[in-house]
Amino acid sequence: MLIAVLAAVSLLPSPAPVLWVVRALTLSLAPPLALLATALAVVAVFNGGLVFAVIAAVTGGAQVCVAGAQWGQALAMGARPSLTSAFFDLAGFLRARAPETHELVSGDGVPLPLGVWYPADRTTTGPAVVLVHGGGWAGGNWRQLRAYANWLADNGYRAVCISYRLAPPARWDVAPFDVIDAMRWVEAHAGELGVDPDRIALFGSSAGGHLALLAASIEERPPRAVVSVYGPVDLLSLYDTLRRRRVSPVDRQVSPLVDFLGGTPHEVADRWEWSSPIAHVESAPARVCVVAGAQDQWVPLETVTPYMVAPELPTLVSLKHADHCFDLVWGSIPAQTARFVVLEFLRQAFARR
Repeated sequence: MLIAVLAAVSLLPSPAPVLWVVRALTLSLAPPLALLATALAVVAVFNGGLVFAVIAAVTGGAQVCVAGAQWGQALAMGARPSLTSAFFDLAGFLRARAPETHELVSGDGVPLPLGVWYPADRTTTGPAVVLVHGGGWAGGNWRQLRAYANWLADNGYRAVCISYRLAPPARWDVAPFDVIDAMRWVEAHAGELGVDPDRIALFGSSAGGHLALLAASIEERPPRAVVSVYGPVDLLSLYDTLRRRRVSPVDRQVSPLVDFLGGTPHEVADRWEWSSPIAHVESAPARVCVVAGAQDQWVPLETVTPYMVAPELPTLVSLKHADHCFDLVWGSIPAQTARFVVLEFLRQAFARR
């Protein structure tokens, strides 16, 4: 019955936040849950539990459909996801090596720690990716994206996980510039890090994706490329969408936005507009990749797609049956697909001059 309940939750169009983690994990664990439900159905048949067998069989079928859609999309995009990883590779951060730690000082004198992961070959200079963590602008730290950093280093990049100041109080006017300071720190230390200063990209997830897009658009020396994984792009649209859905107490859903910006759109409208990457789309770098879950509850897809209006910003990947933080399960099919997309995007971005 528990498997059936999990499958039902995964099919809900917009569950209450208390069920969000269950939903996200169920979608990400579709292959093993499909196998488990099918096995339980077979066991139930042999033990005469026909009702339970039917429930388990229907549950298994639903999970097979979810996994099949994820798998089919991955293959259509050229990815070759590993079923072994989908079943057993649950936490990529457990394999992450220890980084080289540093501390930068922001423009107004605030110390911000960061970590650097290196590729195996450090004899020649190479591109770098600066990673900006998520956490609703109020939580998380630079170690949060160590699985991505380790993976990027394994693929030949210098990966730099950075810090920025968290809300509350309102950080709309400092957090993007902390990201810019981090990029400049990498440029300033390019020699000792082995980084080609002309080949630096920004990568952010969730709130970090928002800050990466915003920082890249307002910086005078923008990075070569930007990757945003389920990051907000239109804060006003996101606020309105979350309030309209009313699947939980409204304040709980929009409070991270209000805390970050220091007020509602009615109170500080100018902050909401300036802090939305969509307001700066014309000055965004030409190479931008946005990866989003088609079933994202916290950053609904309809609030992201309007960002991709400029002809120079063509790369938007919507992952089927993927919720916010679909990469919590490192080996999930959506997570593997996203990494394939990001790696191919970076390869092409750094290959161009």
